[in-house]
Amino acid sequence: MFCKKVNDVTICVIFSCNSVTQHLEIMRILKNLLLSALVSTPLVAQEKPNILFIFCDDLGYGDVGVFWQNQRKEANKPDQPWFSTPHIDQMAAEGMLLHAHYCAAPVCAPSRASLFMGRHQGNAPIRDNQFDKVMPNQPTLGTTLKQAGYHTALIGKWGLQGKGKNSTEWPSYPTKRGFDYFLGGVRHRDGHEHYPYDQIHFKNKRTEIWEQDNEISEGLKGCYTTDLFTAATKKWLVDHKKESSDKPFFLFLSYDTPHAATQIATSPYPKGYGVKGGVQWIGKKGRMINTANNSPDNYIHPDYADKMYDHDSDPSTPLVPWTNVSKRYASSIRRIDNSVQDIIQTLKDLGMDENTLIVFTSDHGPSKESYIKENLQPGFFDSFGPFTGIKRDCWEGGIRPGAIVRWPKAIKAGSETELPSQMNDWMATFCDAAGTPIPAIADGTSLIPSLTGKGEQEPSTIYVEYTVGGGTPKYAEFPKSRQGAKRGQMQVVREGKLKAIRYNTTKPDTPFMVFDVTKDPREENNLAGKPGIPSQEHWIKAVSRLHGVEKSAKRPYDKLAVAALDITKTTPGVTKKASDKQYAYAYRLTDAKTTTAGDLSISETKGNIEFSGYLKVEKDGSYGFEFAEGVNGVLRIHDILTLDTDSPEPAHATNSLKLTAGYHPFTLTVRANGKATKAPLLWKAPGADKAVAITAASLSH
Repeated sequence: MFCKKVNDVTICVIFSCNSVTQHLEIMRILKNLLLSALVSTPLVAQEKPNILFIFCDDLGYGDVGVFWQNQRKEANKPDQPWFSTPHIDQMAAEGMLLHAHYCAAPVCAPSRASLFMGRHQGNAPIRDNQFDKVMPNQPTLGTTLKQAGYHTALIGKWGLQGKGKNSTEWPSYPTKRGFDYFLGGVRHRDGHEHYPYDQIHFKNKRTEIWEQDNEISEGLKGCYTTDLFTAATKKWLVDHKKESSDKPFFLFLSYDTPHAATQIATSPYPKGYGVKGGVQWIGKKGRMINTANNSPDNYIHPDYADKMYDHDSDPSTPLVPWTNVSKRYASSIRRIDNSVQDIIQTLKDLGMDENTLIVFTSDHGPSKESYIKENLQPGFFDSFGPFTGIKRDCWEGGIRPGAIVRWPKAIKAGSETELPSQMNDWMATFCDAAGTPIPAIADGTSLIPSLTGKGEQEPSTIYVEYTVGGGTPKYAEFPKSRQGAKRGQMQVVREGKLKAIRYNTTKPDTPFMVFDVTKDPREENNLAGKPGIPSQEHWIKAVSRLHGVEKSAKRPYDKLAVAALDITKTTPGVTKKASDKQYAYAYRLTDAKTTTAGDLSISETKGNIEFSGYLKVEKDGSYGFEFAEGVNGVLRIHDILTLDTDSPEPAHATNSLKLTAGYHPFTLTVRANGKATKAPLLWKAPGADKAVAITAASLSH
């Protein structure tokens, strides 16, 4: 008798044989048949989709075929080299292109923090170049989806762990932020070397790879991280199918390529894709994956090995070979392209493809960094696409990587959208897809209406702030007026087609440049001051309503007063929504019945209560806010996260905002604990001795 459990069903076969050889042959055949059953049996029908997020490092908008490289191919000009991403292009053909998808910041740590926490840089606790800073214990993609019943994993680059030397000491190690499983590089520097054992570039800086609570780099000889993370992803998917098929999964795959090291694989991509082909997890020290060998950093893709180009735009001179660094760069991206197909085929083999929502994007624009002797030139392939700027710029090329989303069950193949969106929207989107409430602390907007074509899409908030030295590179592809632009403090807000941006901001009223980025993606024609374009006052008011002060990242506009809305008539009272459903966090009430209330009092109830309306401020000044004792809640004024006592590590137990006189919109969300409270929210007016309850006279809607 031979028995095997497949998808919670035990299958037994009784057979007879005449010899040991015959017995072994029958066992081999049965084992293969049951493996085929395992990979072809579909999951039990489930409403919640699986979610796979594929995140690249320093991959520009122009580095993807369907976004830009294919246009260079079609132009067929000798002085415009190009490369291919055929499998990513196929993913796009089967899903949707998000042409105007923005990252939260043009460098990795703040971009990733905003993505994981669902908060733009006006509210995020990690900003600028705060690499390795602890990510507070507040709702994340991992914790929120895990609470929604998802099996969660993060494979690849992290960099948000806080101080420490190991998984026990790091306060925000991935398994402490909602991920059941983790394999990858924890520290920022671990993402700069793509051969963790071999140490190609950083001989004196040990690179670490952790799996759960174990550091495993000693066993990774010859392992290229793109292959390593792909093999680990495939193994995790197979294990999930075997052991947790009753749950949907959320898998965050965070590649650390094509980032600066410009390292390449050991050998050609293994034949075939999916469960039985492609890269495979072997699990043996020194042979952890099937592409590990003694020839690291060696394989140039044959499509690029002998490529020639016109280096001087002069037809009379002979073509010259591509630079070595360019061959390496194109090869590293082609490796990601192969990996994407390998993973999608694995999902198909496991019967999990149809209801898996896959997002493919990058943390920000392309880099000019290279750890080999040759400098990487983003202009060689126009890695910034049709835009101006690179990594660390807030021009479109630095903050607009675009995105591709594939979900066969729900997204029409070949779809495209030009609607602006930002990475902090994925928290709301995934919660919406999973049918679980969106944390009140999150900023983003669900993109499900855009993705599925069902329902009305609410506009996304596009907001970026970042400070760094240096300037925009003086590349010939960029407008002369943008070349060498001094960066310093940068700030961006987009409204519809118009993007307002300021560089080298030294004071609150430093002027904004304004561009119609739908017609002028290179940001060449400054429309500020032109007829029909909003005034400087408009843009300064707009950013005042988005920027929350973060003490560790001081801004020259921190003392800018938050501007009241330009309204004069309101109705007394506030709107109120309530739900008796209890979650581990205060959440938005999107579908609950709306009523009106004269004040903010809370009865003896349990669940979630949301008040919204306007606070009437009588005079300009600094106003302090705090919750009454025992209140777990989140307060947002305009789009500024003002108070949070709901998270395990609160964002703001008390806070103050400099407000101008007039009406200020607010949303107060309380996780009610059954205790009645007449005045859950207190404020302290300018010159007052103490905080007092906000009375009905100051509330309207």
